[in-house]
Amino acid sequence: MADIEEKMPAGIWLTLAFVCVEILLIVCIVPNAFIDRAILKEQDWGEAMMGKAASDQLIDDTARLYSTIHLESGLNETVRDFFLGGKQTPGWESLERQWGTFIAGRGEAVLKVCYHIYYRSLLLLMWMPYMLVILAPAVLGGYMAWNIKRYNFDHSSPFLNTYSSKIISWVVMALALSFIAPLPIPPMIVPLVVIFLIPIAASLLIGNLPKRL
Repeated sequence: MADIEEKMPAGIWLTLAFVCVEILLIVCIVPNAFIDRAILKEQDWGEAMMGKAASDQLIDDTARLYSTIHLESGLNETVRDFFLGGKQTPGWESLERQWGTFIAGRGEAVLKVCYHIYYRSLLLLMWMPYMLVILAPAVLGGYMAWNIKRYNFDHSSPFLNTYSSKIISWVVMALALSFIAPLPIPPMIVPLVVIFLIPIAASLLIGNLPKRL
């Protein structure tokens, strides 16, 4: 166990802890109506940003993806039968009905969050071509800057190298947390952070690699 803790950075453990807390809150506390409002609010923002046609297409794609993963595969039914499909024990019918109602409600909340994750993932994929257009020149520029430093007296900055890698890690961790969060997130925030921060950080990271690898 100690070896695993040494190999995995503290930030990964912190992210995993936050993800577990988020999942626990969703499973135990967050009302379904609150998640519904978050999804609808985010879709309204998406329609205002992209236009009705693009927004409707994204919603349709999300519905198809959800249907393929959860309905057509039988995943929802299998999970429901696992938790609620057992026979009732004589004398415990009332308690089991209450437990079944609670489990069904919390399961519905988890499924709503899964739908929200698919929606956000497809929205981010729509922006990926723009990120690649910016990322490719940034990586190339960083590589050329690193090569120039290898043949002259310029020095690579360990500070920029270290903190640019941390910025990339923080963006990835924040992205994972934001996908699960049952809160309305303006659709432009995540794509803008990914499109601008990651290319800049990647350029600084590559441009300030040690001269000898």
